[in-house]
Amino acid sequence: MSCIVQKFGGTSVATLERIRHVADITAQTRQKGHQVVAVVSAMAGVTNKFIEYAHNLNAYEGEPEYDSVVSSGELVTSGLLAIALKNLGLNARSYTSWQVPIRTDDNYGQATIRSVDSSNLRHDIQSGTIPVVAGFQGISSQNKITTLGRGGSDLTAVAVASALNAELCEIYSDVDGVYTIDPNLYADAKKIDEISACEMLTMAAQGAKVLQEQSVNYAMQKGVTIRVASSFLDNGGTIISGKVKTKKFTGLAAARSLSPITMQCKFGTDIAKVSALLERYFIKVETYKSLSSSKLLIMIDKDKVTAAVNILSGCDLVENVKQEVSRKRLARISVIGNTATNEIAEKLAETLHNANVSVLEKSIINYGINFIIPSDKLQIAVAKLHQYCGLGL
Repeated sequence: MSCIVQKFGGTSVATLERIRHVADITAQTRQKGHQVVAVVSAMAGVTNKFIEYAHNLNAYEGEPEYDSVVSSGELVTSGLLAIALKNLGLNARSYTSWQVPIRTDDNYGQATIRSVDSSNLRHDIQSGTIPVVAGFQGISSQNKITTLGRGGSDLTAVAVASALNAELCEIYSDVDGVYTIDPNLYADAKKIDEISACEMLTMAAQGAKVLQEQSVNYAMQKGVTIRVASSFLDNGGTIISGKVKTKKFTGLAAARSLSPITMQCKFGTDIAKVSALLERYFIKVETYKSLSSSKLLIMIDKDKVTAAVNILSGCDLVENVKQEVSRKRLARISVIGNTATNEIAEKLAETLHNANVSVLEKSIINYGINFIIPSDKLQIAVAKLHQYCGLGL
């Protein structure tokens, strides 16, 4: 009997009606003869409210009690889904991170999973009980609650799937798969039926919001197959696997707004050390500039500024870390595929130039090419590159 791990995001469990619906999805999977484990996010909007509460009491990311507050929404959802499954006549029980347990490092707010002990989950599965695991959270070496970064329930699901040697890890949300570009940015984006894990990792790293980057990296390392699907409709979704072949051009990803951070480097610190530190926490330095012999300015995705400032402020490489206000608004567009060469980069840059889009910087990365451009030209750049790469065919 195969095991399937099903993760339900915040919009999928936003109301009691939605929770009853995802209980039906899990029950149907069970009726097909599969063993099932559910992983849940907090109900949509709940975590943001808890973040607001914590901030009003001057608690911020990086503090243990902050993690205890912002991860509590998942506890409610796991209990509610377990109740909904029982109402369908199924045995179910909710799990917190420490009850599994899911062990992490002590990096509160951006913790890395060290191990998942699957023995309790296996015992329940074998006895016919459906475990419902609270996502987004782990337990530190000090036995304190940690959180796994934004979108961390994806990572919880993948890690549980790996520990159980599950056949499949299904990620359910209001998105019905992985698209060639965010449909909110480009209406003619096309759903991808299957994508290689390495290309999905690059897409996630470069700004695709459909999956947390850490979860894709974990899945690739552990050989976990993921299916991204919608809990609102059934259209097959997108399969993500290391067994899928890469393509010349697979998709685009974008960071719509880059924000500057300045810092004073201590003796012996350079951009390479700063970049390496941030990359350990899946934060990319998009571009940088030396303001003096010791002062450094970096540009990163606006959504990751708070985490980056906390990480840099807590290290011994730099000091006087500050988020700055930028007068020049920049964005980054990435072309994902297996032909990331200088020749292809020049052709893509020429395509942008012909569309009156200034390329301020370009760089080649694993399975991708990045272009730094003015943010007011992002939609034009997306349309032109999507067409040039034949992604709408």
